[in-house]
Parts: sequence; C-alpha cells; structure tokens
Amino acid sequence: MTNMMQEMPAKLIYQPVAGFIEQVASKAPAPGGGSAAALSGAVGAGLLNMVCHFTVGKKGYEAVTEEMSRVREQVSELRVELTSQIDEDTAAFNRFRVANRMAEDSDAAISRKKAEVEAATRETIEAPRVTMQLCAKGLELAVTIITKGNKNTLSDAATGAEMLMAGLDGAANNVLINLLDRDDEKATALRNEVRRARQIAQQTLALIRKEVLERLRG
Repeated sequence: MTNMMQEMPAKLIYQPVAGFIEQVASKAPAPGGGSAAALSGAVGAGLLNMVCHFTVGKKGYEAVTEEMSRVREQVSELRVELTSQIDEDTAAFNRFRVANRMAEDSDAAISRKKAEVEAATRETIEAPRVTMQLCAKGLELAVTIITKGNKNTLSDAATGAEMLMAGLDGAANNVLINLLDRDDEKATALRNEVRRARQIAQQTLALIRKEVLERLRG
C-alpha cells in the first residue's frame, strides 16, 4: 500500500490550468476522461453558482431571492463535490494500475492481489458514477437558474448547463468502459442506470436549449 501511495500524483486540483492540461495531454494514462469529465462538471456548477450570486439580493429579483439563495447553496455543494471527483477518479485508476502489478509469488500473494484488483475495479466504476450523478443534479438545478436567474448572465448559465452535460456524458462512458467484460446482474443494473441518467439529462438539456435560444433570439 505504501508503494501505491507513492505513485499517486500531487492533487490535480492544485495544478495550474496549463499544468493540468499538459498532464491530460501527456503519455500518462491518468488523468484521463474521468477526471476531465469531473472538471467539466465542476466548471459548469461554478458558472451556475456565479449566476446565483448575480441574482440573489439584486434589484428586480427580490421575488426569487429566497429560492435562488437555496439553489445557490445546493449548486455550491455540487461544485465542491465535483472538484473532489477530479482527483478521486485519477486515484481510482492509479489504484487499479498498481493493483495489477502486485506480486503473485505465493498463494497468499495471489489472494491479496485478487482482492485488491476487485476493490480497485469497484472504485474505477464508482468514481465516474458519482460524477455522473452529481452532474445530473446540477442539470436539474440549471433549469431553475436559467429560468429565474439574472437575465444578463443567461449565456453563462447556458454554458454551465452544457458543461454539466459534457461531464455527465464523459463520466457515463467511463462507467461503461469498465463494464465491457461483465454481464452479471450488477453490471446490467449499472448500464440501465447510465441509460436512464442520460435520457433524463438529454430531455432536461433540450428544454434548457429551447429556453436559451428563444431568449437569445438564436
């Protein structure tokens, strides 16, 4: 386990933007799509958070201030959680990679490796699954923020919704790729969950896009 921790990179969320992009673009397998999906979702939630700041307590928005204040708290929590998922996803992949390198020089070692690979595999599925769920929640909040938020920040809110959808889709694909060799009941349930999440999110985004295009006269 000590060697595993040594292989973990410094937290990605503290990297400069250019540094993070360079790491994604490098030959290293992680950070990859899962962390990028979480980043997309976090930025999307951040934009929605910003729109709430420009709405709560502002002239002309007194009637929605109480509701938007509650929404701001929710989307702020989502932003923090999605930011954490950037590193969670990379950590899960690194654990899986290290687990597959464990020694097999005895029956006990083989048993330890099998247990660790199974645990690490679960993490590589759960990390993007959580990201997907968080992005789905963000899209639900985006409907309220776009319809009731400050009209001058409509394009920011719309961009936030699009980035949450990108995060959801990216995370969903990362769940599915880790299920390719499985046909058990759990895998089937996870595939169904991904399918439902995407369907609902696509319907929500379609409503958001319609609203945005009409108001921006696109």
